[in-house]
Amino acid sequence: MLIADLDEHAALLDRLEALEAYDIMDSPSEPEFDGIVQIATALCKAPVALISLVDAERQWFKARVGFSPSETPLSQSVCRHALASSDLLIIPDLKDDPRTRDNTLVTGEPFIRFYAGAPLITPDNITIGSLCVIDSVPRPHGLDNEQREGLRALAGQVIALFEARRLSQRKDDLFRRQKSLTSHMRAAANETLAAQEAGGVGTFEVDIETGQAKTSPAFCRIFHLPVAPIYPSSLFEGMVVESDRGLQSSDLGRREATDSLDVEYRINTDVGIRWISRTASFVHDESGRPIKMIGAVKDVTVIKRAAARVQALLDLGDRLNHLTDTESMAMAAADLMAKALDATRAGFGIVNLADETVLMQPEWTAPGVVSLSGRHHFRDYGSFINDLRLGNPVVIPDVTQDPRTRDNAQALLDLDIRVLVNVSIMDQGRFNLVVFAHHTHPYAWSTEELAFLRSFGDRIQAAIARVHAEAEQMVLQRELGHRLKNTLAMVQAIASQTLRPVKERNHVDAFERRLHALSTAHEILLERNWSSAPVSNVVEKTLDRLSVRERIDIVGDPIMLGPKGTLSLSLVLHELATNAIKYGSLSNTTGRVAINWHVEGEGDLSSFNFSWQESGGPRVAEPQANGFGSKLIRMGLAGTGGVNVRYEPSGFVAQMHASLPQLQQADI
Repeated sequence: MLIADLDEHAALLDRLEALEAYDIMDSPSEPEFDGIVQIATALCKAPVALISLVDAERQWFKARVGFSPSETPLSQSVCRHALASSDLLIIPDLKDDPRTRDNTLVTGEPFIRFYAGAPLITPDNITIGSLCVIDSVPRPHGLDNEQREGLRALAGQVIALFEARRLSQRKDDLFRRQKSLTSHMRAAANETLAAQEAGGVGTFEVDIETGQAKTSPAFCRIFHLPVAPIYPSSLFEGMVVESDRGLQSSDLGRREATDSLDVEYRINTDVGIRWISRTASFVHDESGRPIKMIGAVKDVTVIKRAAARVQALLDLGDRLNHLTDTESMAMAAADLMAKALDATRAGFGIVNLADETVLMQPEWTAPGVVSLSGRHHFRDYGSFINDLRLGNPVVIPDVTQDPRTRDNAQALLDLDIRVLVNVSIMDQGRFNLVVFAHHTHPYAWSTEELAFLRSFGDRIQAAIARVHAEAEQMVLQRELGHRLKNTLAMVQAIASQTLRPVKERNHVDAFERRLHALSTAHEILLERNWSSAPVSNVVEKTLDRLSVRERIDIVGDPIMLGPKGTLSLSLVLHELATNAIKYGSLSNTTGRVAINWHVEGEGDLSSFNFSWQESGGPRVAEPQANGFGSKLIRMGLAGTGGVNVRYEPSGFVAQMHASLPQLQQADI
């Protein structure tokens, strides 16, 4: 065996021994490692980040972002090429590098092109894998210096966490390993301070006994505090916004090692509310008692706000679809806007441009902030209406300094408004709606947030227009319905007078009863604006008109029919009940009728099944001649056929089925 082969074999044995000592392979996911790959993707602006561990035949991922498999065979591993290096391995284009150009992950899905990996080197100087970032496009310039240093720092943090994990698993060797971990953490902190600054990652170390926190300069800047080496941890805990209290660590939680190690929460600073992402771990003494909490923090405000804006727009559509009045829409929209923008007040107002007033709708306000609901004159608060008239957004970082508001600043400050943002919504070139958000503290507005406000305003305006249109349509439908009802009544009166001389009264009576059945169906549809009607309502009201409801047993699923199905079912029921009263089970005092309906199938293939079964009446036989009523029954629901009529010894039976989507159509 060659010397190179012997060295490679020895390195493999050392690596396998180190992995076994950490007992990390195939372990479940842990938030502290997941947090590191999240930070790596943000730091290097890459879609994929992996903590990759390489054994004899495969590479396995302790944590991953943007990559589905939990492991790959060694033949697909790029990280194995980093094992021989003590520093970063950066391959700008995997397709051009002879080591990787034939890799199936490069030539096929997911077609990776760029790789940068920081080796994971144990305190015993054994490389067990890498913390890597991957992109689907080549990067000729690789990573910048800040990203390189940040990736090295995060790789050191991975090893530190591995060491901490081993400490908790092997208490018999705690003291020696604790000393090694502390030494490693201090060395890593000194070596990666510049990377932390550039990547916006701050580190901390809390002494659990004293409650004092050692903080890096980046940590202090993230919390918008003067740079200092030590702060009481209670100071940071007190900065957490009230609704997020309990997410941050506490004296009790640290002493009992029960605090969450990977959390996100908001803090109050002199520049407003900021989102913090914190990853941590505990260090224990030889008896297993936690003595320190160490970790890293990052300001993720921009990411959180972007996600909140997207979610708010999605939620707005869902909420507005179910609301039917302007006031409810205003409250729903204001609530979503305020939460997405960390505002102290948010909402919108309807503008009367002629007298330069705005009718503020009920808005969302933070606790202790007064409501602006009601009518206001724009000029009472400054001259910014001149910009709004032109459709220009108004962004005022400080009402006491802006020339448009400084002369009226006190009126705004009395309303808890220091930062003012108004976005005008135009309708056919005319300013008729204003969307606003206020802050009592400084707030740096972005163009994306202004676009978000405008989009909100456009959607609110469209929703209000929809409500007004639906209200007008409802009035029109009711008017048409009443006119149709009056027309049917007129037809009944004309038919009654015209057919009075006819001696065959049974035909006349049948005609008038059918008109009544049709009128009943129209009344049911009118109650629901001609949109739909429950089957149970159709059955109940049709049978009530014939005064036979108490002798009929009704069982059925809650199903809605459209106008076409409602009219058809009403007429069929009328004929069935009339025949039962004349000849069937309702012609005596003991007979009954059982009505049942249900749905079979799903979607476009669903079928409505209706059953009418008589019992306890006189013996029935199929009539020799079929009149109009019998023909109507045999035509089935909506004239679709699907009818089975039987004259059994127990009584008459009619079973019908029809396409449910066809019966639910909106047209007649």
